[in-house]
Amino acid sequence: MIKRQKILFSDLDATLLNDRKEIEKGTRAAIDAMLAQGHLFAACTGRPFASALKTVRQFGLDTKGCYIVSYNGGAIYDPSCDKMISYASIPLPVVRRMFAEAQKAGLYIHTYDRNQADMVLACREGPQLQAYTAHTKLPYRAGADVLDTLTDAPAKMIVISLDDSERLAQFQKENAGWAAEHLNSFFSCEQYLEYCPAGISKGAVLKKLCAYLNIPVEDAVAAGDERNDISMIQEAGVGAAPRNAYPAVKECADYVCAKDNNEGAVGEMIQKFILQECVQV
Repeated sequence: MIKRQKILFSDLDATLLNDRKEIEKGTRAAIDAMLAQGHLFAACTGRPFASALKTVRQFGLDTKGCYIVSYNGGAIYDPSCDKMISYASIPLPVVRRMFAEAQKAGLYIHTYDRNQADMVLACREGPQLQAYTAHTKLPYRAGADVLDTLTDAPAKMIVISLDDSERLAQFQKENAGWAAEHLNSFFSCEQYLEYCPAGISKGAVLKKLCAYLNIPVEDAVAAGDERNDISMIQEAGVGAAPRNAYPAVKECADYVCAKDNNEGAVGEMIQKFILQECVQV
């Protein structure tokens, strides 16, 4: 039986993954069922590529029909054939200026070395770096001259404050004038202010991957819990949020799940909008 092909774009942390960084068993069964029917799955995360790939492989979601979107849309990868479909980067002079602005403001900032398995590059060590690398399981290098070793333009920078999100918001506002030409910025959580290349977002990459796969955007389902997921939720044919989502995400979603990320919210979305909604063509 031929059915209309759909694609699920799902954020990882606090959406697909529960608080133990696992996939709830009902959700995993739903993903397997949609893949068996010929639908597609894209893990769409703000994580660096190396961290996203490690997580996707851990759960066996690196087979045919699965894709990885990392860096909030900066990179698209097909793991089944080891193909990087697209990769967007921030010019090195822009990276250096943003580092200088963050240091002047007394804020922690880091970026990544693509040639070193997305090694985290920070000007100094501290609780921000330790918390981030503990979460992503990425190696790091810290030092005042850390950018001197960077030869390829990176895909993302993050400014982190573990206890003062208002400082991050003020920093974003103060640098908006010069940064807007080169960068897109948004919060992925209260502690993380992320900077990606201009024009890069989860919403933009949803349209790009759908076009690449010849799937109408209206046949895309998007799942996310944080502010960096809003553009993706708004662009998809159906945008859904788990019960634990940030309030602004729930407000723009077409559907808010009865379940949270620990209870299998993504499985609920798959059952409702993919497995039960497919129509014959």
